[in-house]
Amino acid sequence: MVPPDPNMRVSNAEREAIIARLHAATEEGRLDLQEFADRSREAYEARTYGEVERLLADLPETTGTLATTTPAPAAAAGPAELRLNPKASSVERKGDWLVPRKLAVDAKASSVKLDCRHAKINSTQVEIDLNLIASSVELVLPAGAYAVDENIDVVASSVENKASYQGVDGIRFVLYGRMKISSVTVRHERRFLWWRW
Repeated sequence: MVPPDPNMRVSNAEREAIIARLHAATEEGRLDLQEFADRSREAYEARTYGEVERLLADLPETTGTLATTTPAPAAAAGPAELRLNPKASSVERKGDWLVPRKLAVDAKASSVKLDCRHAKINSTQVEIDLNLIASSVELVLPAGAYAVDENIDVVASSVENKASYQGVDGIRFVLYGRMKISSVTVRHERRFLWWRW
């Protein structure tokens, strides 16, 4: 691929892509928050490719992978089921984790966050069996995925599904089970400027 002319003007979409790479590098620990803020400001002020080239010069071409990294085995299908049983605790799964076909969450007086945005999902459907007492569950879905929550027995609890089916055939998350004095929130990634959570 021929590198762009350093005198060529940078578009807004290209600036956003640069900010996204800087943000990913910050999450990986390659940049600290001050470096991220400084480089982001410079990216927004830049006019040409020559001005933004140095902002990415010390970062890998594709964040998270180095040329010397040994690839993971292709047969990593993972377990068919994952059970989480927190008691008066906080549990979080995020980043590059393997989502099985079924998750069982048996929580008492606990909070559970399942962030699937960057997770490895090897099936078209993920079942989540809930057994909650005085607990909260937050499920963050990857882009294109949706959730179905029609078979949950609810007692003094709330279910907020902000990622229901919208006509896109992505990964389907099926929530079922029972809840007492608990809450479940299902959502997609939130965005504000270059922040994602």
